[in-house]
Amino acid sequence: MVDLTGYMTINGKDAWTEYFAFLCEDKPGDEFNFGELLKPPEMKEYTVVEFREHDGEELPDVLPSPCYKARDITLYIAIYASTLSEYNTRHATFMEAIRAGWVNLKVKDLPATYRFYYKGTTDAKVITDVTRNTIGRWKVKFREPKPGV
Repeated sequence: MVDLTGYMTINGKDAWTEYFAFLCEDKPGDEFNFGELLKPPEMKEYTVVEFREHDGEELPDVLPSPCYKARDITLYIAIYASTLSEYNTRHATFMEAIRAGWVNLKVKDLPATYRFYYKGTTDAKVITDVTRNTIGRWKVKFREPKPGV
């Protein structure tokens, strides 16, 4: 088993030591999670003035600083356990933590700490591997109301 201590924190708690949770991918070589976290937020529209007598739109000569729309982020999360019962306990504790309010997520090697709230999840796919350990994986959807740039 790989030790993922320090890889990801949720609300200041190490996700591996607290829940045995980690970001995982759908397939080897994918970078879906990093792509979701690093995708630029969509810009809000500039306020424009349209006159019937003029072509196009009127905007100021100097555009105001850009502002961004809220965005949804979907991440693949997995939890590791030595038994199905232990997995169920860890999963329930993890879900309780992310549903309780703000989720401050920090991932090693990424510059930002993300501030989300929980929106929903897919059903977990749970397997027991050849060593009799249990791993469950699912997608979690978060909302980032004020995306960092």
